[in-house]
Amino acid sequence: MTAAEPHLQFITQRPREDGCGVVTLQMLTGQSYDEIAALFDWSGKTHHQTNWSDLRPVLASLGWQLGEIKAVAGWDDIRDLAIVHVMDDHFMLYNGRSGVFYDPWEWEGPQQTSNRVQLSFVTVTPPKD
Repeated sequence: MTAAEPHLQFITQRPREDGCGVVTLQMLTGQSYDEIAALFDWSGKTHHQTNWSDLRPVLASLGWQLGEIKAVAGWDDIRDLAIVHVMDDHFMLYNGRSGVFYDPWEWEGPQQTSNRVQLSFVTVTPPKD
């Protein structure tokens, strides 16, 4: 494992129906759900639902380098490690170098295939030591 290749541990969000963004960052950083959730402003929210404007500043505050939000036509468009926004307003990780999917909505993982329809993605690079 190098700085460019973090160890990703699969974690399911189930049985929760919310929290996919938090769980995605949890898989990426190795921090606990509660540690990651504490970094968000949940004022006025009853569920842990996130969007790009929530995720990006939290990840940047943890030292991760982020690419721009890019539209995606297919999984082949993603060549590096990325957070991917998919249909049904859901976030997951995809390692474009290895072709491995980390979808927190699955009970088990990681997976070699995904039926998700991708909308946009942001490439991520771990903090430098």
